Amino acid sequence: MTKSKLSKVFNIAGSVIALLSVLFVVNRITAYWTQVPADTFTLKLLLLILILAGIYGAANLILASAWRLLMLGLEQAISSRMANRIYGLTQLAKYVPGNIFQFAGRQFLAMSHGFSGKAIAKSTFLELLLLVLTGVAFILWMLPLLYPAFNIIYGFSLFIIITTLIALRLKWQQKSDLMNVIARYFLFLLISGGVFLMILYSIVDNWTGTPALVLPLIGAYVVAWLAGLVTPGSPAGVGVREFILILLLKPFFAEVDIVLAVIISRITTVVGDCFFYLYSLSLR
Repeated sequence: MTKSKLSKVFNIAGSVIALLSVLFVVNRITAYWTQVPADTFTLKLLLLILILAGIYGAANLILASAWRLLMLGLEQAISSRMANRIYGLTQLAKYVPGNIFQFAGRQFLAMSHGFSGKAIAKSTFLELLLLVLTGVAFILWMLPLLYPAFNIIYGFSLFIIITTLIALRLKWQQKSDLMNVIARYFLFLLISGGVFLMILYSIVDNWTGTPALVLPLIGAYVVAWLAGLVTPGSPAGVGVREFILILLLKPFFAEVDIVLAVIISRITTVVGDCFFYLYSLSLR
């Protein structure tokens, strides 16, 4: 098979996965929507969902830029526009059962543009590894929910010390590109946790949370997200994330509020991913 024909096959394979992901996303949004009581969707909440979905969708650009840095580090000269397009067109595939199709779609689509298959696979491995390592750091933010004696001041101070030491080590080893990638992953996870926090705040009628709970709540969301990420076969961490959040937040909020906030945050992130997909389609 010639190189041009092989490229065409990869392009078709990537496009098929992207199309399947759109169908699964439509099904997923419908399923989530039916789980929420009709009177929940006030105009104020719908507006908040759209705003937060826009923020989350834009945050996907951070992930795409981090992937581009990894590709550049592997000597793949990929432009920002191309990275955004490939990443955005395949990101929706994370909702397809199996939790691997976003990576397979990216592999096929990037190879169809002439990038090294080995480098793409290596960038995917590095992305997963660095995302997991970045997410693990948020456990220090979450610990006060489980152990009140370990207050957020201790957790955040330890977090700052560890991240500073890691940053200094990477700089000393002249790996500033990895430091930039990790910083982008941290920012994305922080935004994701902030989106969930805003939705939870809008759902709970009598908010009793103190400012000291803000970072632990974000940490809890990131830890739940991390558990969903590393669970094989769970599309976008469905079920796993919900279980972890209920387990961590039940002492502080009513279970019905937690479940409702999780479902609405799911709707928000799916819509945000759709926004990013549509933006990627516009990049020619």
